[in-house]
Amino acid sequence: MPRLKQNRVFWWFVLVCILFFAAVVVSFTLMLWQELSDADRQTVLALIGRHSGYLFGAGVLLLAGLGFAIDWVFRLYVLPIDKITEETGIIHRVNPAHRIRVEGSRDVVRLAEAINAAAERFEKLDRSVEERIAEARSRIEEEKNILSVVLADLPEGVVICNAEGQITLYNRRARQLLEDPEKPAAAVGSLPTGGFLGLGRSIFSVVDKPIVTHALKDIPEKLRSGRQDLTSSFVMAARNHRLLQAAATPILGPLRELSGFVLILTDFTRRMESYRRMDSLLQSLSMQVRGAVASIRSAVEVILGYPDLSPSKRDEFHRIIHRESLSAGAAMDRLRSEHTAFIRTPVSLSPMRLRDFLEAVRVKCGAVGGPALSGEPVADQLWVSVDSYSLGLAVIFVLQRIGSEFGVGTFRWALETKATHVGLDFLWVGPALRLEMLRRWESHPIAVADEALNATLKEILARHRVELWPQPCGDASQASVRFLLEAAEPPAPIALPRRRTILATARPVYYDFDLFNQPGQSPELDDRQLAELSYTVFDTETTGLEIRAGDEMVALGAVRIVNSRLLESESFDQLVRPAGPLHPASIRIHGIQPEMLVGQPDIRQVLELFHRFAEATILVAHNAAFDMRLLQLQERRTGIRFDHPVLDTMLLSAVVHPAQDRHDLESIAERLGIIIMGRHTALGDAIGTAEIFLKLLPLLAEAGIRTFKQAREAARKTYYARLKY
Repeated sequence: MPRLKQNRVFWWFVLVCILFFAAVVVSFTLMLWQELSDADRQTVLALIGRHSGYLFGAGVLLLAGLGFAIDWVFRLYVLPIDKITEETGIIHRVNPAHRIRVEGSRDVVRLAEAINAAAERFEKLDRSVEERIAEARSRIEEEKNILSVVLADLPEGVVICNAEGQITLYNRRARQLLEDPEKPAAAVGSLPTGGFLGLGRSIFSVVDKPIVTHALKDIPEKLRSGRQDLTSSFVMAARNHRLLQAAATPILGPLRELSGFVLILTDFTRRMESYRRMDSLLQSLSMQVRGAVASIRSAVEVILGYPDLSPSKRDEFHRIIHRESLSAGAAMDRLRSEHTAFIRTPVSLSPMRLRDFLEAVRVKCGAVGGPALSGEPVADQLWVSVDSYSLGLAVIFVLQRIGSEFGVGTFRWALETKATHVGLDFLWVGPALRLEMLRRWESHPIAVADEALNATLKEILARHRVELWPQPCGDASQASVRFLLEAAEPPAPIALPRRRTILATARPVYYDFDLFNQPGQSPELDDRQLAELSYTVFDTETTGLEIRAGDEMVALGAVRIVNSRLLESESFDQLVRPAGPLHPASIRIHGIQPEMLVGQPDIRQVLELFHRFAEATILVAHNAAFDMRLLQLQERRTGIRFDHPVLDTMLLSAVVHPAQDRHDLESIAERLGIIIMGRHTALGDAIGTAEIFLKLLPLLAEAGIRTFKQAREAARKTYYARLKY
């Protein structure tokens, strides 16, 4: 048994006792032998020869009795003392609610009961201290929540890094801007196809380092010159091909040295597209205006050069001048309209069901005494991108103007859907609306009842990229007006968690300012403190347990640990489409059905993303030999090599608790006071393993194991390290 082998002090004591007993017996025998005469010696030798079988049996019985005595002493005194020592450390270090259960001598059991009684008092004291700490933390959390609210709702992305580029804070908008929002068919789950943003990761994995360092290189000179404005602005292309407007502001230490920097990011892509669109429009309209002016000039020259032109010819040239002047004027009007829309700050447009938008307009019309609205049912799948308030007031404004002009009190809506647009028609019984009248209304500010917007109807329509014109009807007694709206993609449905529900704050802002005091990742891991390192804790689910026989991965879950903090918000959870079938026995364990794997990415796609997810971290798993072998067997097929350093929680548990018989995930979790949610699911087991690993760190430190090298070498010496797959 490994526990017996590890108690070297006890076995040295047993050996010394045996040698002492043997020395006493041999010495006493030699003394008696010297006192015997020759005849007596011959008699004794004859007796020994005659009864040698009995003497041998007696010796075997003596040795067996000695062995049983040693085992009895070990089980009653030595092993229970070892367990008490280990479990007292658990109570003291990681789990005050843990209680010692020992079978041994009466004195040892009484000792365990005394320790449990002391643990009860310790737990009560610890709970009291925790309550006071919680009260103090509540005030700090209130301030943190204010920070979270401010940063989470900012339209700009905010990223704070230490001097080495490790991310210490980022908000949701930064993740949207820096991670790839495009999800091609081959993309995996909700994970980005570009780089990953996360605490402890390098910002330079998602942006080019030379651009940022160039923006910050003038900071020392600015400080020496006494300048107050230390912010540098620049435009950069992220790894996801977004064009971003960035402002880099240094964070200075107590000696005015650079201890970090803040990046404020704004999406510049659409703005640049607007610039390009305006440039293209200018070129097109310039050519149109130049053509019109050239035609007008030619016509005028002909009229002036040939005074004897016939009236019909002169009228023809007059018509040319009139037509081309109208064309030039229309071009200038279009340019002015586009320029107005360009220079104004666009409103925030959000996807909205057209049905909900029309219902809001209908209710608003009734509230302000406007016309009555009704119409055909609208499908739930029909969405538009709008600012419901401003565009809703614009629609009511137009309908009220039509009602006042033609005495109309009832409108009916109708829809015409196209690939990228939705034609929203409002029909009424009465005369048709003339285009000239509608264009006059476009120059009026929006005003409905006592609500008014500081914008004209034309400006509101331009901001929404909505077109408006009178629409002919088949029935001569009816008239209509059409709003042509841009269709929007329905928001992606929120996938219900297949396994464990991870509760997060309503306003996700991710931060760990302790990272300012941590050095960046380096290849020299051996001498690094375990608490300083970054880890990727992972687990897999398979079609079966015979991986050498062809069993494959069907799920991969992982979570990150940075600065001794479990980051559940930065997790990896993905099903994998295997080439072979699922075994019924495996289905009963992890609950993954074959139909759940249809349409899922294959192993190569998943491992490519997981390799980037685990970049510059140490891999941690429970019984890592199995999971790492599973990854290694895919190396030839995928070309992806996982050469990360590895730690195994099963081996580390055997290091800190050598007297314990069981080191499976459930037993360790029970000892350390951890409840694993989603057992036998990849992400659930990964999170449980991560919590176990964090509880093992102080126990390892208490045993003198503080560096990665010490942990690796200690794990290698355990009995369980011999397991191979």
